[in-house]
Amino acid sequence: MLNEFFFSKKHLCLLYILLCTSVSSGSLCWAGTDTSQIKNEIQYVLPRDAIPAIKNPEFVPAEEAGLDDHEPVIGITINGESRAYSLYLLNHHEIVNDRIGDTAFAVTWCPLANLAVIYNREIDDKEYTFGVSGKLLKNTLVMFDYETESFWPIAYGEAVDGELTGKKLNSVPGCQKVPWGAWKKLHPDTLVLSFHGSRTIGHDAYGSYHKNEETGIFPARNIDARLGIKTNVIGIEVDGKYKAYPFHLFNKTAIITDEFQGMNLLVYRNSDTGMIKVYDRQVGEVVIDFEKNKSDTTDNVTNTTWDLENGVGIKGDMMDKTLRPLNFLNVYWFVWADYFHDTEVFEN
Repeated sequence: MLNEFFFSKKHLCLLYILLCTSVSSGSLCWAGTDTSQIKNEIQYVLPRDAIPAIKNPEFVPAEEAGLDDHEPVIGITINGESRAYSLYLLNHHEIVNDRIGDTAFAVTWCPLANLAVIYNREIDDKEYTFGVSGKLLKNTLVMFDYETESFWPIAYGEAVDGELTGKKLNSVPGCQKVPWGAWKKLHPDTLVLSFHGSRTIGHDAYGSYHKNEETGIFPARNIDARLGIKTNVIGIEVDGKYKAYPFHLFNKTAIITDEFQGMNLLVYRNSDTGMIKVYDRQVGEVVIDFEKNKSDTTDNVTNTTWDLENGVGIKGDMMDKTLRPLNFLNVYWFVWADYFHDTEVFEN
């Protein structure tokens, strides 16, 4: 039924309710966040926990996953252990409270914004558990923690209301939104989320929404016509300034180099696998560079060949040297532009 649902703004609230019942129940820390203003912009959609976050996840090996190779997943590797979370399943839960070794983290997914972020769940040596508040900020998920009931918009990773206001979560680097087949090939030993026997719903409940021009449940306050509303962009922040790199830039090259706010950037996207990485191009005293509009991963400064999936030199003068990864958001343009009105857009 959901595949045939007509996605207009007046129906998206109903879709949220349907998602809650259609499955069996059981730091980016951007600069200049004005929490006093932000909390007044949070909008109510559903009661708290109407979309049930997963608190005790279970996993199966890749060979038991039963996912189609084209099904999108959120992939993460921590301390050499890889896990994958089906987006079709996460449409119905939006948050997974998980742990690998000593790292407690929350996998967060907002289908309206097409945004996935993973945050460490520890603050000042205390572990917190997160749920879906039923509220949105600029059409993006607002979490709450069960311990203090503070509100955390996932685009900020900072508490904007409640006892923990001003506290910030550290983002876990390496979060990727990629097709299952690509993730499985890169990480054959990955584990896959299984919740109450469900590993996938088998279809995207938001499929129609992703194909139309709707801007979530509430109208976007800042529509920026420089890009299409649902253009996917890689968004970065440096010293309180913002810049977006639309996906179409990577149709002919996997590598974009840029200088922004004094930072030498390398933005990488593999169009075949969907893998995205953003790095600082400065390695020691050297700033590496690449030939424009080419996908050759050998830089033309040190003649080093780089594994840009992992940010490490694999051949040449800087073999075994590593690139410093930088935080980014992979999100719809209308959301990025609504949060950051003065954002720049990279033009090739």
